[in-house]
Amino acid sequence: MLSKLLLPHYLQKIGWLILVPFSLLLFSNNYFDFNFSFLEFEVREGGLFEDAKENFTNELALIGVFVSLFLIAFSREKEEDEYIQKLRLDSLLLAFYANTFILIIGTLVFYGFGYLEFMGYNMFTIQLIFILRFRWVLFQQKKYVLAL
Repeated sequence: MLSKLLLPHYLQKIGWLILVPFSLLLFSNNYFDFNFSFLEFEVREGGLFEDAKENFTNELALIGVFVSLFLIAFSREKEEDEYIQKLRLDSLLLAFYANTFILIIGTLVFYGFGYLEFMGYNMFTIQLIFILRFRWVLFQQKKYVLAL
């Protein structure tokens, strides 16, 4: 029985296309303070020493990376069968195990603002590990089939 909850295959290609620009935007926003001026809005009344404007470039980049990883992870393959479904389930389980292990290690190692930054990057680990493991096993399977 195949899952009907998967997205159409063409959305996977869109996910791959938008992953790179949004990842670069997130990286440049976090490390080089790059901001789009048109994403700056006044969100509160500023005090004497307080800036009332907020820039939403970081939020746009985060949402873009989340959406692109979601599209990549949960779109159908060209040929979706029971083996692919089992592979998805196994990859998802491994991703949750790895995420839990990473959370435990990060909690023991990072403190203060470093922990907050660690948690910010850790938001992506389940999707990334799932995609990496799923694609790796698919690649190994195709390599094995071609060798026969």
